[in-house]
Amino acid sequence: MNRYQRCGRPLLLALLVLGANGLSAQEGEAPELVTNTFSWSQVINAQTIEVVPRKRSFGFMIQHRFGAITPDEQSYKQFLGLDLPANIRFGFQYAVSDRMHLEIGRSKNGKVVDLAGKARILRQTVDDRMPVSVTGFFDAGIMTDDFPTVGSDIYFADGTTPFVYAFKHRMSYNTQVIVARRFNDVLSLQAAGVAVYRNLAPKGEENLTLAVPLSGRVKVSIKGSILFEYAPVVAGRSPNNQLDPASIAYELATLGHVFQIIIGTSSEIIEQRLYTSPVIPYDQGQILLGFNIARTLFVKPKMPR
Repeated sequence: MNRYQRCGRPLLLALLVLGANGLSAQEGEAPELVTNTFSWSQVINAQTIEVVPRKRSFGFMIQHRFGAITPDEQSYKQFLGLDLPANIRFGFQYAVSDRMHLEIGRSKNGKVVDLAGKARILRQTVDDRMPVSVTGFFDAGIMTDDFPTVGSDIYFADGTTPFVYAFKHRMSYNTQVIVARRFNDVLSLQAAGVAVYRNLAPKGEENLTLAVPLSGRVKVSIKGSILFEYAPVVAGRSPNNQLDPASIAYELATLGHVFQIIIGTSSEIIEQRLYTSPVIPYDQGQILLGFNIARTLFVKPKMPR
């Protein structure tokens, strides 16, 4: 055995050890997470799997829906619904961690103040070890408008107890589990299971309503996207609500800003009212316009001491 062979054995052993260490290091590395499945916390009306992305950062949004556009000359007289009564919601978000934010909002219709929490449960990974992202959402709404007048001949469901309003009748709740996948740089799709519970429902309607909103995003440029959503109401449908909410939008998104121009079928915004109120008869050619504006204010993370 010559000296080159004697030197080669230690070198080969060292390479094997380094290779094994490198493989172990790769196996121990955290998988790379998929980001930007959607641009902000809502598709159009439906919640997305996204949260305010950085701890201690803030989000602010304005959601506005104009009146209905009808397929007759009234559309021109009402300036495409812009002269008609509109609905608007202001929302404020705060990220308590990188995976969860809290939210407070106020809507014009019903003068509803709502408090919400949203948290990531699972994150999609680039290597597909986790193929989807899953987020949970809960919202409680308080109707602050005056109760409508009721006659003395109105009773509770038992038919004998005279009806009297109580504070609990102002409350409604919305619980969701949202599942989404970003397939590539162009297409993202998601589905959600939504349970809405109203402590007080109109006569002939159910307290519990279930919906399955289906939505997605198709990017058409670096900053621009087409958004769509359709929300079948699968249980607890109002007798006067035979159509399901649907919307499309064009979105312009930059780092920290999102602007959407919307064509929709309902002036309602929060899910407690969106999935329980009749939509406009879009099967007869009626639609409405709206917009969403969102701004994220990033706060620099605290430096380690």
